[in-house]
Amino acid sequence: MDDEVIVRVSKALVVLVSPLSLAIILNSAVTTPERSRQPRNVWIGVVFFFMSMASGLWMPAAVNVLSAHDAQWVLDYTMAVVPIMAIFSSLIFATLADRKYDTKTLLSVLAVCGSVFLWLAFSSLEWGWSPWWYLFFHSCNALISGPLWVLVTKVALVHARNPERDFPLFRIWATVGWIAAGLLVSWLAWDASASTGKLAAGVRLLVGLAACMMPKTPPAVSDKKPTVRDRLGLGALVLLENKMLKVYFVTTLLFTIPLAAFYLYAPKLLMELAVVDQGGFALMVQGWLPGPSAQMTFGQMTEIVAMLLMSYLGLRARLRVLVMIAMVLAVFRFSLFALAGGHEMLALMWLGVALHGPIYTFFSVTGQMFVDRRVPDTMRAQAQALLSLMGAMGNIIGPLAVGQLYKLTAGEFDTSSEHSAWPLFWWVLTVSVILCLVYYVTGYRDEKGKSE
Repeated sequence: MDDEVIVRVSKALVVLVSPLSLAIILNSAVTTPERSRQPRNVWIGVVFFFMSMASGLWMPAAVNVLSAHDAQWVLDYTMAVVPIMAIFSSLIFATLADRKYDTKTLLSVLAVCGSVFLWLAFSSLEWGWSPWWYLFFHSCNALISGPLWVLVTKVALVHARNPERDFPLFRIWATVGWIAAGLLVSWLAWDASASTGKLAAGVRLLVGLAACMMPKTPPAVSDKKPTVRDRLGLGALVLLENKMLKVYFVTTLLFTIPLAAFYLYAPKLLMELAVVDQGGFALMVQGWLPGPSAQMTFGQMTEIVAMLLMSYLGLRARLRVLVMIAMVLAVFRFSLFALAGGHEMLALMWLGVALHGPIYTFFSVTGQMFVDRRVPDTMRAQAQALLSLMGAMGNIIGPLAVGQLYKLTAGEFDTSSEHSAWPLFWWVLTVSVILCLVYYVTGYRDEKGKSE
């Protein structure tokens, strides 16, 4: 066997074994007597791990995979259509979990069914089919699998004795899963291969199996007879009457639009800069993290630290302040990307990617706990689904808007040098994040001084 193949296989085995070991160690380190009497809770972490690993296998590599199959043009449409399919899927299935079915059973069935369409999406590229088939199969996958994160989040929050302390620890497993996926893709040299999507479908099957081992989460008992509006998941819209929830929901929608550029175009710039940045430090880092998928895991490495910090802070955390910090860091991240594109420096890109950890944790994970605190038990899954809805709406607008911005800047007007238009692309996104921050701060002006 070729030496290079042996090295790649060895690294792959390390990636598959060590993250699970790390997650088990982290879980054991924070186990309390109360949690030790709940052995099935560990399976919540395992589900988080495999779900995130499945996404991490194909999402960062998607732009390069589609480019390798002359289908990059379909990426923006895919990233916009998929959330549309997932929006009502999440609300409807979340309603079923709240009112009719055991959550773990519903999650297991959806994970297995969705994996079939995920496999077909990437297989269609290898078969030479039209990219429209890729879009169709991905949309079917989103329609079925859209609620997965909502459902596992509900299970974690319901069974956490102290959600502010325990939920970030559950989410660490997802972070480790994403790191494992990114390293595995690049070490197998699959950054532009459809095989990474097919492997993701296989991992999704493991999600279905692991979900069966989670603790039972039966629907909450309610004396109120559900209406047609409730069955469609639209009853959660009443939460928008809460001033604090409304501001966060709207901010989530607005903030998600520019954030779409992170996974859409950061890997592309990383691949381009790897050709021109031949400095000693850049070459050393690329020796261990040889491709964009592996290098994007810098964000998940810092995410582990941010999650542990959130768990330590617990109820002491000022959620409004953490959300503001997340948006300020997002401004710095896009600024670093702009400078990296202008000066052709991979180190600046890696620093910006590393900021993803605290940005995601302080905004999204904090937001899930923020929302869960303020809703009744009969609406917990629906509230998380509504939060996902706002993010999905941003993910519909984001890829299309960011895609047009890319075509008008970095995609078409590279005349003076290969990367000269990248700074304009990222600076425009920087300004958009600043506007989101302004809305969030002013939106809470009337709530100043109230307890969080």
